[in-house]
Amino acid sequence: MDTREKLQELLSVYVVDTLTYIQTVRDFCDKAEKWTLQRENELETMRDIEDQANKISLKFDHVKNSENKGKAFGEYLWSGLTQVTADSRRQELEKSLSVVLKDTFEGFEKLDHFLDAVEKLAVTSLFVFTSQSFLPKGESAASVRSIITAARMASPLLIHFKRNNETFFLPILNNVDVLAFQLDKYIRITQQLCERMEKKSKSVLWSGDMYEWMTGEPLIKFSLNMSDTSMQKLLDHLKQLGILRMDRHTKLAFLFQENTLNFIGLFSQRRSRMEQFLSDLEESAVQLDRMKFGANISTVAGSSVGVAGGILSIVGLALAPVTAGVSLALTLTGVGLGVTSGVNSLVTGITETAVNMHHGKNAQSIFQRYMDDVEKIQGRMEKASAVDSVEGPDVVDIVSAGKLITKIGLQEAQSARSIPKLAADLPDIGQLAKGTPLALSKSARAGLITANALFIGLDVLFICKDSISLAKGSKSEASELIRSRASVWKSELEAWENIYDSLCIGVWKFMKSQKVLEEPFLP
Repeated sequence: MDTREKLQELLSVYVVDTLTYIQTVRDFCDKAEKWTLQRENELETMRDIEDQANKISLKFDHVKNSENKGKAFGEYLWSGLTQVTADSRRQELEKSLSVVLKDTFEGFEKLDHFLDAVEKLAVTSLFVFTSQSFLPKGESAASVRSIITAARMASPLLIHFKRNNETFFLPILNNVDVLAFQLDKYIRITQQLCERMEKKSKSVLWSGDMYEWMTGEPLIKFSLNMSDTSMQKLLDHLKQLGILRMDRHTKLAFLFQENTLNFIGLFSQRRSRMEQFLSDLEESAVQLDRMKFGANISTVAGSSVGVAGGILSIVGLALAPVTAGVSLALTLTGVGLGVTSGVNSLVTGITETAVNMHHGKNAQSIFQRYMDDVEKIQGRMEKASAVDSVEGPDVVDIVSAGKLITKIGLQEAQSARSIPKLAADLPDIGQLAKGTPLALSKSARAGLITANALFIGLDVLFICKDSISLAKGSKSEASELIRSRASVWKSELEAWENIYDSLCIGVWKFMKSQKVLEEPFLP
């Protein structure tokens, strides 16, 4: 194959690829309303799951913040009494979340094709389409240039999607609020992209594909009067344009533009510190789990003593009329065991509370310092993803779009600032709320058979609950929340590391690639 034939083939591929990307954009925008509705339904389901999850283990704040204190207190007590089934209910909700996310990922797959097409159009040469002869009959070179320009203007918005969705959108119930926030953000940014691209893409009529072109007549026929040297130079230029479209490092540098070096500098300063913060958070979670494990052993042992004491008290009281009071010794023994059990439970509750508060505050402090770095990096990402405002006919209201992006950035920062509190939120006042009422009840068992029977039931309830917890490894509520939040930010940190590593490569190719894009195609 001689140089002219190679040039014709490569040019045809470049043009057809461009038209195919435009078709991908048009097809997605045509179905964007349906796509958005599906994601909004998933978002609503996520928020419903969050509401149900919040009701499983109510905190006393539920009573303090409620207008109907009596009803709220009843709900709070019922929540405490039904904790034996709490884990199973959470598991069911987590399964529901998995089902929702399966549909969400199907939507992400469709979105990815659209985003990839926009990104490749953004690094497509305008100069290849200054001549009508390089396009199929009926296509307008001006229309193609128009959508390439629109893609370049909108492309900074693609930065918002530069994360690994598979590691971020994990079906972790504690993170459902974060997942809902991010999905909502994706929906709104996608709407902005479609508003910018839809009208432009419809001006191009192409509806074929590469396979049809390869099996049919040549798409492009041209006659160029130039020397072999000039033709070879044109072929080399076209090869460089093709490579640019496939080079993810250079394309990312094009998205960040002048913010590339700023992001590299900022992240290089904070990377190792953020990694250490996440490691320290894991250590806090480990310490909380160790305390939980020891407390559960103590509770099971103490409650078992309480059960024995309650049974002795009931037997002693029941036989008193028959034995002329001799059996009351059993009651006194039972009371003694009950008091011993109560003291054990009280000491355990106080100890667990102190340890939990210490490690909880430590985790919160780590998260607050971590979030200082997060907000700096997010601020840099928001600046890089901001879109320019333009004026002119048939142009989307980009000023409004910019305001929306700014609003999104502020909301994300506010959400980020709330995460440290969420991550270190300990259940009530440590485990004191669980230990104290039970301890007091055990020391007040003397006198009533009915009351003792009730307290035996409570003891058995906590024996069952804590025994199940021991069997599963005794993970504390606080540590689970810390690990859940840490998994989100680990995913984000990995995404930023990938961006950093990619930009470090792309920044060296950026100037040369920009020159290739700005170079006229024909001499």
